[in-house]
Amino acid sequence: MSDFKRAGFMPFMLSRCPRCGKGKVFRNKILSFKKFSDTLEHCPSCGLEYEPETGFFFGAMYWTYALLVGSTVILSILLYYLGYFEQAVYIIPAIILFSLPWVFRYGRLLMLYVVYPIMYKDKFTGKK
Repeated sequence: MSDFKRAGFMPFMLSRCPRCGKGKVFRNKILSFKKFSDTLEHCPSCGLEYEPETGFFFGAMYWTYALLVGSTVILSILLYYLGYFEQAVYIIPAIILFSLPWVFRYGRLLMLYVVYPIMYKDKFTGKK
C-alpha cells in the first residue's frame, strides 16, 4: 500500500492540484468569462501534469452533464415545493447560464480528482 495521500475536499472546492492541494489548476479567475476554462499545463507546486494525454478533458463533459442534470432535478423539486414550478421554465435556464463557468470547471476538476488517479496511477503518484 502506498503512503501517498491525495488532496481532500477543500483543495477540490478551491480548484487546487489533486496531488499536493497547493498549486492552482486554472490560469485565470472564474470571472474572466472569455478565458475561465484555461487550464495550466502542470502544477506550479508539485509538477503534476494536468493533461496526461491529448483529449483527457473530453471526459469532463460527462461530469458536467451529470452536474447539470442533478442540479436541474434538485431545482425542479425545490421550485415545486416553493410553489414556483410554472416559472421553472425561466428560472432553471437562467441559473444554469449563470453557473455554467463553475459547472464547467468542476467537471474538469472531477476528471482530475476521480479519473486521473485511477487511470494514470503511476503519473499521479510520481512512481514508475
